[in-house]
Amino acid sequence: MSGVATPTLSVDTSNKSLTPPDAVVQRDANDVEGLIRDKIERDPVDILAYLELIQYYESRDAFEDSRKVYTQLHNKFPYYSPLWTLQLKGELQRDEFKTVERLLAECLSGEKANNDLHLWATYLDYVRRTNNLITGGQEARAVVVRAFELVMEKCAVFEPRSSFFWNDYLGFLEQWKPVNKWEEQQRIDMIRRLYKRMLSVPFESIEKTWNRYTQWEQDVNSLTARKFIGELSSDYMKARSLYQEWSHLTRGLKRSVPSSLATANKNTTPRSDEPVDSSQLKVWLNWIKWEKDNKLGLEESVLSARITYIYKQGVQHMLFAAEMWYDYAMYVSDTSERCQILHTAVLANPTSPSLTFKLAECYELDNKLDLVQKCFDDCSQSLLHQYRSDLAAKDELTIYRQKKNLTFVNCIYMNTMKRLSGLSAARSVFGKCRKLKNNLTHDIYIENAYLEYQNQNDYKTACKVLELGLKYFQEDSVYVNKYLDFLIVLNKDPQIKTLFETSAERLKDLEGLRSLYKKMISYESKFGSLSNVYSLEKRFFERFPQENLIEVFTDRYQVQDVNLIKKLELTYMDNEPATNSEDLLNSSLKRSRDGQANGQPQKRIKKEPSVPSEIFDLLAIIPKRQYFKVALLDPQNLVTYLNEQVELPQSGST
Repeated sequence: MSGVATPTLSVDTSNKSLTPPDAVVQRDANDVEGLIRDKIERDPVDILAYLELIQYYESRDAFEDSRKVYTQLHNKFPYYSPLWTLQLKGELQRDEFKTVERLLAECLSGEKANNDLHLWATYLDYVRRTNNLITGGQEARAVVVRAFELVMEKCAVFEPRSSFFWNDYLGFLEQWKPVNKWEEQQRIDMIRRLYKRMLSVPFESIEKTWNRYTQWEQDVNSLTARKFIGELSSDYMKARSLYQEWSHLTRGLKRSVPSSLATANKNTTPRSDEPVDSSQLKVWLNWIKWEKDNKLGLEESVLSARITYIYKQGVQHMLFAAEMWYDYAMYVSDTSERCQILHTAVLANPTSPSLTFKLAECYELDNKLDLVQKCFDDCSQSLLHQYRSDLAAKDELTIYRQKKNLTFVNCIYMNTMKRLSGLSAARSVFGKCRKLKNNLTHDIYIENAYLEYQNQNDYKTACKVLELGLKYFQEDSVYVNKYLDFLIVLNKDPQIKTLFETSAERLKDLEGLRSLYKKMISYESKFGSLSNVYSLEKRFFERFPQENLIEVFTDRYQVQDVNLIKKLELTYMDNEPATNSEDLLNSSLKRSRDGQANGQPQKRIKKEPSVPSEIFDLLAIIPKRQYFKVALLDPQNLVTYLNEQVELPQSGST
């Protein structure tokens, strides 16, 4: 027996929580700032609410206040690049170059280092604005070129949607007006080098860029054009093929971001209050898996940088998907960097059990037990805050799910503290949980009872814990059944019969009551007397007259919770699914034979696409594309814009 003293469990029969829901503050309808802050208080990871507050401040020229809100966002979502981009664009518009320099240093290096092409493009805007080519001449041009080269190596070569960058860089070099032949040759060499770099990586518009390049070589020197084009041809063909493969693999991938505060909406900004789009998550993970195959044949260091870039893009767009963050963290081999990624993930997902547990494991390996405890405390508090907010919605399913989450995290917290600091630490966690009372489910009592019993072989304390839980969950059939299971394992006959008799008339859930009776009948059949079995069966059929006589009888003769009479003799009564390969094969063959007997061909039928008649009418009257020499409208960009930037009114709204 351990030297830890057995706690005395006092019973508080009141069913009121010691942590009531937060009081709802009634705001004046004109208090816009207060109303927005209330939204943030209810959901601290609602990015749109923060941006709404920033818009409110900037509309009143309160830029210092808007900067404070941006700082809050950056501390909570340091890897969400669009927030940095939005702030930098605003500061550049106001010519706040000192602030821009500080922000760029913060978001492009150090612990908050981002790697996003749109963010780097903002950096390029800053460099070009602060290095005037007219006044700075060759020196200013060299600075801008170095900036372009930096952005190219950092992320442009990794980004399949980078044509805007390549065109911008190419346009910058083409606009260069050389003053002598040496500068002209230098410009040609730089343009050729740029073409060679861009046409060796997969990106959209690569075919148009190739046509543009071949024409450029012809214009520069028709005698050497064939040589340079031939040298680059194989790399281009490989890059084009890989882009087509990538495009097919990532079809339907949404990567929209707000270009300004006005375009920040639910289509362009991740939402914490919506379920994770599993189809989008699957596309991201498939893309990463495809990149790991290294079809570009990159060196290990370059491949690692490329995959890391895509992971950072993934966690940016799947900000509230725990699996995306977990996958990224596990890819990183450096433990301190992994810990930093998980810490950032938990900032954005404070109620995520999986990310909290993994971060706690990282701290545990580093012997940082105080941080392990803080992980669980923070997650528990966030879940409790979310639970209280959901109480106002009065959605029973949502409320129960939050209670289940909160209980689950505290169960793991309790077991972790037992492993790290002993039984007294686990009891301390359980003591905190008892104060939450009806904010938790019964699982915390069941888990603590087993913890007490398995770690000290102390069934008395365990039974006291379960008896305490019965005060709060006496009408919960699941809890009563679990309590009964525990007593049956201990073979505590008096307590078993007492629990059954007190619960048989109290439970209103018929399914739970049926299970309770069957467990008691099975117990008496194995460890009691046949007369007690018959007495229980009589009471059972009085409560459940529709039950099958022989099925109840066969349940008494289960071996290791398996009704072998139904499986081996009364097979027509066995409704359980096939559990071995032979059964599955037989059922598959049977379906195949049935289909052939009915004359049904075993092949897929291609479904014809249904197109509305209005679309056919429109296509019939518009001119054919052959009449247009130049594309006036990019249909893909239009569809993307409508799909991602335009918010359609909800059905039923006026």
